Amino acid sequence: MHVFLQGPRNVGKTTVIRKTLSILMARKPLILGGFFTWNGGKDDPCVYMQPARPDVEGERYKLAGFNMEKGGLICDIQVFERDGARLLSISKGAELIIMDELGFLESSALNFRRAVLDTLAGDTPVFGTLRLGDVPWHNEIKSNPLVKLYDVSEKNRDTLPPELAKALSEECEL
Repeated sequence: MHVFLQGPRNVGKTTVIRKTLSILMARKPLILGGFFTWNGGKDDPCVYMQPARPDVEGERYKLAGFNMEKGGLICDIQVFERDGARLLSISKGAELIIMDELGFLESSALNFRRAVLDTLAGDTPVFGTLRLGDVPWHNEIKSNPLVKLYDVSEKNRDTLPPELAKALSEECEL
């Protein structure tokens, strides 16, 4: 089973993942694979990716930067293709693979998208987030019979972590 969270921007999807991981890790340390992404905020309007594995702390990749002239984020597809795909490929041996967050930036990163789908075809459970909205390539994830989707809202974001920890523990033997 793979678990994906979806919900509006800034609703707390990553926070739900981190709280769920804290519950799981309190029971038993897990070997993580995959990645987390984050926005640098007002002072640093860029999007970054870092490995979910704590042993490579400090490693990070700039996925996109804000371009004033173009009025939006400019994505570096090669970072997805090279580094994002590599983070998924070195996840072998992990007990849980994190994919936080899959969105629209990587829509044209075909090697990265293939690595995501190959990972979902494997035996290791995946815990990830999907950017809410019409992202056509997400249909391949959502229609996967091994994927269970959870909607995150302000009403349920505090109660989801224990529920998700229980589901992952029981279904994936974590």
